[in-house]
Amino acid sequence: MKRVIISFVFALFVLTSSGQILYFGVGKTFSNFKYQDSQGTSLNHLKGYNQPSYCVGGRYSLFYSPWHVSFDAMYNRYGAKGSDPKLGNYYEWDVTNLGANVGIDYEFFRPPVNYNEQHGLSLFIRVTVGADFLLDGTQNLNNNLTDLKGIEEFDKPFYFVKGIIGVNYYLSKTYMVFAQYAEGRSFLVGDYKGKEQLNIITHNISLGVAINLFYRK
Repeated sequence: MKRVIISFVFALFVLTSSGQILYFGVGKTFSNFKYQDSQGTSLNHLKGYNQPSYCVGGRYSLFYSPWHVSFDAMYNRYGAKGSDPKLGNYYEWDVTNLGANVGIDYEFFRPPVNYNEQHGLSLFIRVTVGADFLLDGTQNLNNNLTDLKGIEEFDKPFYFVKGIIGVNYYLSKTYMVFAQYAEGRSFLVGDYKGKEQLNIITHNISLGVAINLFYRK
């Protein structure tokens, strides 16, 4: 698993460092877990909570059109906690993941470059797919802590699809700031019939800065 993570990070470093637009973001992620055991019974009474997130990415214009492709790496923390009133159990999870994503977006109302300057707002929508890999995590079951490394439901890639809507503000033709909201859901790959299933639902709000390397002198 470590080799897979290192390979992803290296590939993303190469892609983002050569991107037309390089961006950095920080934010908050609200996550919740959806768990189903091998009998098809769901674990109810789970509550998610907020954790910090960080991202770095590269964005490329497709033939100088409003369409772009992007590659990014994200540091995410996910968590959930709950209890079972009938059995008297308490459980809590705290997970740290490294994510790798590829996306495509369309930018609306991008301000034109006038007299070698560019100012104003634009909107964008983006769809991404990617995978998250476990860096660290613990499970607390009735005050008994367990390391999640090696636990099948957590120590394997979580595949995600995310929908994102955001706004860019162009400070100049080189620099801009952005704000965005992203909603994501993990999905399973393979045959999980009759097996334990765990899915993560995420809501993320983030702010960031971007540099257009194409215009940078």
